[in-house]
Amino acid sequence: MNRGFTLVEMLVSIILTAIVFTYIYATLNSVKKSQKRYMESEKTVTKAQKIFSIFLKDITELRESPYIVHRAGFDRISFVTDNSIYSIARPWVHYYISSKSHALIRVESTRQINFLGANYIGDANGTYFFADKLAEGCDSFRVANRKTRMEIILKCKDTAPIAMTLYKGEM
Repeated sequence: MNRGFTLVEMLVSIILTAIVFTYIYATLNSVKKSQKRYMESEKTVTKAQKIFSIFLKDITELRESPYIVHRAGFDRISFVTDNSIYSIARPWVHYYISSKSHALIRVESTRQINFLGANYIGDANGTYFFADKLAEGCDSFRVANRKTRMEIILKCKDTAPIAMTLYKGEM
């Protein structure tokens, strides 16, 4: 006697298969969302580490006391350091938050630059400078200069908040 599948057996097997595939899809979707969140958080941590590394190299190789201008919400800092990204001998390094885009800008130049002047684009004395945007959407940038250390607090949308104390070498 030939025995085949009954309609009830077929329906039960289809329902069980659908349940298994639903669980597999839910698991894969959850893993995909977790990976996306992990990649986004990894980007913010990596960017914060990059900013911290640049600050650390600049501050630990200071050549003279930094010049700090305190403004509402955003400080500006300028100093001479031995650290140069662009192979400038003892460059002036300036950190500030741009007024339009609220981006953290690092400027490396051959001389001190007066950013308080309107629309500064350089001068005729051969001042060269290079600017790098380190972070965007900054809400706060504070710098405090102590005798042996410098305290920096930076809060931006695209990076993890940074609060650091950097100890200076002999100046």
